[in-house]
Amino acid sequence: MKLDLTKKPQITISLSPLLEAYCRFVFNTPSDQKEIIINRKHDVGLLIHANVSEKEFPVKGPFLDHPVTFILPVNKTNHHGIQSSFLTVTDWGLQKIQDGIEYEFRKWVERRYEVGYFKRYEQKDIIDAILRGLNVRNNTANFDAIKKIDYRNRRRIEEKRFQILLSFDF
Repeated sequence: MKLDLTKKPQITISLSPLLEAYCRFVFNTPSDQKEIIINRKHDVGLLIHANVSEKEFPVKGPFLDHPVTFILPVNKTNHHGIQSSFLTVTDWGLQKIQDGIEYEFRKWVERRYEVGYFKRYEQKDIIDAILRGLNVRNNTANFDAIKKIDYRNRRRIEEKRFQILLSFDF
């Protein structure tokens, strides 16, 4: 029996396919389920929940490149407002959600690299494993997006090393 999620409080925002896949992973969303049911136990769920506004009238949103629908949690504090109002996310709220998910994703990937390099895996193998684990197509764009996170992290480490080298003057 499939759960009817159309009557649940929800918002739809635009996210890149890679960030959508990360959210699906975080909230353990079945592959055949269109909507992502969030909870407030994870920072991503808190971030999304915190940026939802209620309006008395429906608000026409912008055209979304890659729409992703999130089902919001209902609790004793928000149940009246969330079920009796129209839910929306402001442009600024959308930007905060996208930036926050991007940040959480980058930190998550950086930790996967740390573990992978500790186990002496090659960069390509780590990227392939991340893409497979997120159930994302292994194409050039996704591969390069994951690789770029490692590149930027390594660059920051090298810059810190350089500053340490500069600090020792004999």
